[in-house]
Amino acid sequence: MPVHVASAPPPIGPKPNTQSNQGQINIHTPQINIHTPQTHPIIKSEPVSSKISPKVEPQKILSTPIATPKRPLPAPSPVTHATPQVMIPAPSPAVQARTQAQTPQKQSQPQHIEKKRQPTQPNVEKHGKPTPAKSTKPPVDYQVLLLSLADEYLNAAHARGTTTSLTARETDIEEYYKLVATGLGCLEAVLKNWRLQPRKEALVRLRYARTLFEETDNDIEAETALSKGIDLCERNRMLDLKYSMQHLLARMLHKSNPKASLKAVDGMIQDVEAYRHAAWEYAFRFLRVSLSLSSPSHQDSVQALQHLHKITAMASRNGDKAVSAMAAVIESLAHLQQATTSDSIEQAQRAVAAARSHQLNDELRHIPQLTTLIQMVDICCSILEYDVNQSGQKLKVMQALMDETLSDSNWRPDGSFSVPLNGKSAGPSSIDTGDILQVHNGTLLLSFNWLPQHDLYALCYFLSSITLSAKNSYDGRKAEKYLEEGLRMVQGNFKAPQEISESMVNANRRVQWRQSLYCNLLLQRVFLACARTDWDLASQTLNDLRQVFQELGSNLPDTIECLMEYAAGTIAQATGDLKAALTIFQSPILSLDPATSKTGRNDPCRDTRILAGLNTVLILRDPGHPSHSMLSAVLATLEPFCQSSPNKYIQAAYFLVCATVHSESTIQTKQYLQQALQSATAISNSQITCMTLTFMSWKYFRGVVGEQAEKSARAGRAMAKRANDRMWASVTDDMLAETLERQGKGEEAQSVREEGQRLVSGLPPRLRRSA
Repeated sequence: MPVHVASAPPPIGPKPNTQSNQGQINIHTPQINIHTPQTHPIIKSEPVSSKISPKVEPQKILSTPIATPKRPLPAPSPVTHATPQVMIPAPSPAVQARTQAQTPQKQSQPQHIEKKRQPTQPNVEKHGKPTPAKSTKPPVDYQVLLLSLADEYLNAAHARGTTTSLTARETDIEEYYKLVATGLGCLEAVLKNWRLQPRKEALVRLRYARTLFEETDNDIEAETALSKGIDLCERNRMLDLKYSMQHLLARMLHKSNPKASLKAVDGMIQDVEAYRHAAWEYAFRFLRVSLSLSSPSHQDSVQALQHLHKITAMASRNGDKAVSAMAAVIESLAHLQQATTSDSIEQAQRAVAAARSHQLNDELRHIPQLTTLIQMVDICCSILEYDVNQSGQKLKVMQALMDETLSDSNWRPDGSFSVPLNGKSAGPSSIDTGDILQVHNGTLLLSFNWLPQHDLYALCYFLSSITLSAKNSYDGRKAEKYLEEGLRMVQGNFKAPQEISESMVNANRRVQWRQSLYCNLLLQRVFLACARTDWDLASQTLNDLRQVFQELGSNLPDTIECLMEYAAGTIAQATGDLKAALTIFQSPILSLDPATSKTGRNDPCRDTRILAGLNTVLILRDPGHPSHSMLSAVLATLEPFCQSSPNKYIQAAYFLVCATVHSESTIQTKQYLQQALQSATAISNSQITCMTLTFMSWKYFRGVVGEQAEKSARAGRAMAKRANDRMWASVTDDMLAETLERQGKGEEAQSVREEGQRLVSGLPPRLRRSA
């Protein structure tokens, strides 16, 4: 199939034009559960996914016909055959002089380089007539030939890695692994049949082991190759290649034994620290951080933060500003995702401030990936602090930055980027190994992996939509416009992917990340549609999401399915199908386990189950419901989770639900309503504010004649209009009309009532009141 290169992403600043028709729904739309596909920078040291590709047997290189001679016998060096001596009559002196003048002088060559044969002079007869000479060609250097073939086959396989991963056709996959197996066979033949120079052998072993690790499940063979390579490097004091092999060995070990891998990395850190090889100490400490943060253990998270602090201190001593910024932004992400204390956001913001302190340094100006990451984490901190205005201001800064760096030459197709190291960090062991450490224009660089430019721009559109979600009902649906642009970019990546030369395993991980982002974008569209009561769009988008999930379910995180089922329950409840909604909310995937941690911040499934429980309470609170007796048990399960939750949206919703359920005590009900109103106002949530004001007006001013009753009804109606929620707007219109009639304002009451009836006509049939 023809391969199309994806066009450069459009500037993120300009907004597409659509018209507004906004609103919000039930109180339980998960507005703050920002479960984006992981935005961590993926350090080169990060372990490869445990998904193993089909086993490859590199020894059988005859699976693909190769036009090469049979494998030569092992020999330490090429054999030079002696030229046979031929006795001929001596030529005349004139001919002899002419012959000597035409013979070129021999040039001395290093012994380890085979001498290039010179063209032989024709044999001359007695009378000066040339006789035909036997033509000879230089012998084939099979070692060089096999290494070249290995490069050709592996490069050919990697050139089609992205396409093969997307199409997933069996014939393409088989052809891909034939190329890989043949390339591995060539490398293995060289290692078994030639004695190479030490550094060359080490490089071949490293390439062989890395390919086995990435492409096959032959981990034992890869470990054996690495062990031999490490011994070779130690004998010949090739520290750079030794460290590279140990780095790869630790990542390999992490697949089967994570604890042993962490212990091995700790030992390597002690070695490089003792020898003061700063560049490799950075590499191994970042590896330790990456492996530790991939573990759910709190102890490992604490150790990761300790290593980040040591990196920061060392970078400060060595003057490595970019390394300091990198460590700080990873620390901020760790606080947001791993910490359980209430001050985790404050700690994350301090880390972001430390990273920003280096942002004007020349080293960082040429790393658009790092500056963008700092800005994105800063926005996430403001979102989790529920500061809508501040997050909006930071979003404008990020969009301007993305537009500015759109054509920056430092974007790489594979998503990698490098941070420069100071001369103090470069030592005798810091030689270019081509993967972890690189040398460019005399500067030593430490490499990281993250996202290609196209993927990063799509993620920024998603973050823009989340940031503006709270204002979507009254700012012209900007959140939806950014969301549509993000969907367009991700869909374009599926139809015409940007070709990147990489292994199919890496390509699979990249495709899975894009699929996960695509599902999150669809979920965001569902909830935005629900928020403005566009149930048709919400249902259609949910059906699209279900089709994608059926195709990719095993490759998607559990949070996608959890949010998808919650969205289905929300739509059923909002359209009046309470029986279906209750069945969904009580399904196993949305059932709240009392043993679940109640304080951890980064647990989208737990928070979604809390919301499902709150909606269950709203359904069961009706005394006439068949399952009304379960109400107390559901509330008892929810109470400890809601009261200790760091999520203020959940707290506000919980107080409102309690006010509607525990209505027998006037004092307690007022306390709950006051707490709900304060929480909703603090987080700028129009939906919960509207519902709280409306319930207060109904509870305390129903049937009351007076100015306060009218003010309360008008306040609820204004907030419903702001939220652009048709159902609650129709309710508040009816309440205000009744209040105005009691006040003797019949003409205005009639106008308001007609407006409410018009809104009711657009609601789902089950929600319409009988005339």
